[in-house]
Amino acid sequence: MGEMTLRNWRPGDAIRTLAEERCAPGAADLLTGHPDFCPERAWVALEDGAVRGFVCCTGEFLACALGQTAELLEIAEADAAARGLSRLQVNWFCPIRLPWVLPGTGGALHNNLPGVPEDSGLLPLLKSRGWQVRSRQTAMYLPLEGFSFPEELARQAEAMAEEGYTVDWYDSARHRGVDEMVESLRNSMWSAEIPAAARAGLPLLVGLSGSTVAGFTGPVRPEPCGRGYFAGIAVGPQWRGHGLGKLLFYRLLQAEQAAGARYMTLFTGVDNPAGRMYRKAGFRDVRTFAAMEKELL
Repeated sequence: MGEMTLRNWRPGDAIRTLAEERCAPGAADLLTGHPDFCPERAWVALEDGAVRGFVCCTGEFLACALGQTAELLEIAEADAAARGLSRLQVNWFCPIRLPWVLPGTGGALHNNLPGVPEDSGLLPLLKSRGWQVRSRQTAMYLPLEGFSFPEELARQAEAMAEEGYTVDWYDSARHRGVDEMVESLRNSMWSAEIPAAARAGLPLLVGLSGSTVAGFTGPVRPEPCGRGYFAGIAVGPQWRGHGLGKLLFYRLLQAEQAAGARYMTLFTGVDNPAGRMYRKAGFRDVRTFAAMEKELL
């Protein structure tokens, strides 16, 4: 074996093989072409001119760690501390969203790694360096062929409508309060995406209390890989307990199927009670992840 060289990433450094082993085809180009990718925050481990390891950060996120990373992690952590950061983290809030292949699905893709795969060697390495697991996420998969909207839920939706709770496509001329509802959820990703989708006229399903937006799901737009896009699903705190979340979820599956999606994927907390609803709809767990964090100061 040759001597290992550690340095900043350069455009000619080939990380494609490493990226496709952990993530998905095209992940390397998506990563290095992303506006949040910073070459000064990216490092490689080279042996005989070949890339054996790669690590990059953006902001306070460890965005990617591939191959032989132990010494590169030390560099990344020291750099983050020198920048005055109090922590580094790995979770689904990272702005560079890397796609990955769900095992046992025939190549189905999910569009965002929600943490460190628990079946990877990276997890024990990070733990040995003082990283802590902050939450555990399970990734779930549902083929949409054969999905049908439950008759029982259709009857429940009729009863909900009598009480003023419905699900409909968002219409700015008829509905109000989408910005306020999303703000009440205190989720930075949703705050950035959902009001913008509403203003752009994207097909957004909303839960309604009368004409007031009480929850959301979507936008409904199948991805080129066949996955039904899923930004999330949520109901504002003051409207919970009326069945809107469940109705939104099943309407989303129905709408994505009608729009041509072949399958759905999502991730949720291992202990999240919503997992029971997802499994009842036919989703199965395919992989678990650890959202992790390291205090630097």
